[in-house]
Amino acid sequence: MASNDIELFQSFCRRYVNRQVKDHFSDVSGEDDDSLSRSVPRQLIKRLCLHKERDNLGLTIARLLLWWIEAKGLFDEYIYGIPSTDFHIYNTIYPQVKLHFREDKFEAANNTRRPARSEVSFRWREDDYSTTNVNQLVNKIAADFGTPVFFYKKGRLAWTYWDDEKGYRFTIYADDETNAKKIIEQTIRIQDDVEPDWENKLREHKSSVHYSQPGTVRVTG
Repeated sequence: MASNDIELFQSFCRRYVNRQVKDHFSDVSGEDDDSLSRSVPRQLIKRLCLHKERDNLGLTIARLLLWWIEAKGLFDEYIYGIPSTDFHIYNTIYPQVKLHFREDKFEAANNTRRPARSEVSFRWREDDYSTTNVNQLVNKIAADFGTPVFFYKKGRLAWTYWDDEKGYRFTIYADDETNAKKIIEQTIRIQDDVEPDWENKLREHKSSVHYSQPGTVRVTG
């Protein structure tokens, strides 16, 4: 039994925070200094986040900061969208559903850059916006995109898919056509069961910019 609040606090971290750390790094085997590498990024972070019996209070706080800021991404996990405040005065439209994607931070770190982000939206064609229907939509999105986690590779190539009859106007920047079709079809499946009309509605848009060739900018002559 902890004899004071500091020991009680550290005991709480070892019991409950370590449980979250182990679940988050379930793909990384090992739970002690001898089995976790110093050179493999995910093993190193797991090693540094796990609270130990011998930790002093300063190290306990440091492990918590690393866990929330780096491992869990506390300060870049939330995404906010600002809706229009005057457009709805003059127009009646279907509610818009936005799906936000973010690249795995460890994959981005291995390529020495910040995680890429993407947003895909569609209009929800529903006449009844009751709590029950909204919850059904939420559960379907969670099931289709979260179990297992859905991902696609964002890129610099652009594809559009327009279906005015159903209100779809996708502009997708993907790595290739397969990834563009993947995210378009997955989004359409949320409320439509029919196969997308790829032949008539999907268009590729090529750019003359060669991203692999670095450009030159002349400054002050």
